[in-house]
Amino acid sequence: MLNQFNKTELKKSLFDLFDIVLIHLKTDPNVDTFLDNTLLFEEWEELIPEAEYPIFIMAVLNNIRRPIIIDTIISSILNKNKSSSLERQKIFKNKKSFSHFGEHPFN
Repeated sequence: MLNQFNKTELKKSLFDLFDIVLIHLKTDPNVDTFLDNTLLFEEWEELIPEAEYPIFIMAVLNNIRRPIIIDTIISSILNKNKSSSLERQKIFKNKKSFSHFGEHPFN
């Protein structure tokens, strides 16, 4: 679902995630237990490129909402989605249909 969001929707969802994690860690500050028992990051993990994922996790767990970090996370998601779409288009364009009209069976 997140992979269909635009920049504004992703940013809102990211801030919602920050809020959920912040509230949880205020009541139970054990980060290891939280990470072992939560599914909150699964969809984000699929979207965020591997290089930026640790930055994302550290930002969320430490409630770091600096614009440069938020913009980096959002841009990495949008760029990954764009490059995935371009790769699919490239693969589709490279598949050419071949006509066998007029060919001999042993060519």
